Amino acid sequence: MRNRLHEIDDFAARAIAEALKLNTTLTTLVLSENQIGDAGAQSIAEALKVNTTLTELRLEFNQIGDAGAQAIAEALKVNTKLGTLYLRQNQIGEVGALAIAEALRVNKTLALLYLESNFLTKAEIIALRQTGNTCHLKALDNQRTRSPAEQAAVAKNQQLRTELAAKEQELQQLRSDLKSALDRIDALERHQPADGFASNVDQPIPEVPLATLVSATKNFADDSLLGEGAFGRVYRASLPGPPVAIKKLSAESIKGYASFQSELDSLSKFRHRNIITILSYAKSHDAYCLVYEFMPNGSVRDRLSRKNNTPPLTWSQRHQIAADVDRGMHYVQTALPDQVLFHLDLKTDNVLLDAHFNAKVSDFGLVRAAEHLDDKSYLRTKVPQGTAPYMCPEFFEEGRMTVKTDVYAFGMILLELATAAKPGTRLKAETRKAVSNQKFIEMLDSALKPSDAEHQSITGIVTLALKCLDDIADERPSFGRLIATLDA
Repeated sequence: MRNRLHEIDDFAARAIAEALKLNTTLTTLVLSENQIGDAGAQSIAEALKVNTTLTELRLEFNQIGDAGAQAIAEALKVNTKLGTLYLRQNQIGEVGALAIAEALRVNKTLALLYLESNFLTKAEIIALRQTGNTCHLKALDNQRTRSPAEQAAVAKNQQLRTELAAKEQELQQLRSDLKSALDRIDALERHQPADGFASNVDQPIPEVPLATLVSATKNFADDSLLGEGAFGRVYRASLPGPPVAIKKLSAESIKGYASFQSELDSLSKFRHRNIITILSYAKSHDAYCLVYEFMPNGSVRDRLSRKNNTPPLTWSQRHQIAADVDRGMHYVQTALPDQVLFHLDLKTDNVLLDAHFNAKVSDFGLVRAAEHLDDKSYLRTKVPQGTAPYMCPEFFEEGRMTVKTDVYAFGMILLELATAAKPGTRLKAETRKAVSNQKFIEMLDSALKPSDAEHQSITGIVTLALKCLDDIADERPSFGRLIATLDA
């Protein structure tokens, strides 16, 4: 195949390379005097790795530089047919020549190599001749010298290649770290009892370079953004393997890094199917990111609001979500033998749904720990944080936290599941009045078309919700007591 049109560029070379991978008859390919650069040469090199018929390749008088020459050199290490290769009058310099020299130490079939009129020095030509390969080398006429502009371009290209190599190394490290975390999850789930608990694994969350997450999210580009909350923005990462979600914490959240890290260390010791999994994290002096498992169906709040015209949740799905959240929160409060954990920002925005609509509690940015509250039944904070519609009276007004603080928020979630209405004291008051007047059916989410059996289930859920929303903390049920009713 011979070309004399002088119009083949990298794009066209890529198409030719794809055809070359499948061709079983072509022996000679002439692409001389064209506009083929490194990208086109790299595509042709990939084809050479699998082609078994081509014996002569002519690429002289193109724009192939060191990157293209390196790719061709790698192909020469595995190609067993090519006998003649023309690369004269290109832009190959020291890096490309040394890569070809290394390939010649391996290749046993190349008989004739033309490298005249590139940017090779005497040292590179000597290196090519000292490979021990019997290939006849044509590289004597390498008297071209680069102009200042060409030298600057070569230096810039070399810098870009170095930076790309560093980025690739960072991505490889992240892939390794994420695979390790996912393997740990798989191992835990294989040994996880039916109730969702796992044993103490006492493994720290792995740290990855922040630059790796910057690359994975295209520098936290808007088109990677999944959502935004009180603690920062969440992005979907472009990585091989299972997708992940990367939360970039806001400046205000970073101020609490030390205490948050302490709780992350505690949570890293456990695994539960209804708690979002933190795979890794990255930090620098002014940024802090968390890498989570990706939840394709988003938050419960988004699904109740029918964001992006998604279909409504069925009552069966909503009931299962309630049970999942209850199990996850019971685990949070009881998993650690020496302390109780408080979530303090439990809400439908922080309950995420996987591909099968299983619910997982997320966003432990406000998590607080306390020793078992046998003697002291509450903790106090001067500045309550969280989301006001979900705060119980004693926490909102006095800053008192108890094991029933998150139960109150759970009660509000139950009302949202039934009504799809926005949370708050108004929803609680209207529900109490409607239940008292036996008119709660009028408050149901209009997207629900419940059967008689589902009506009974909804009534039970609403009754539980009002118990959880009792103004007196001691009157609220525990998550442990709620499990039996929700699983019935």
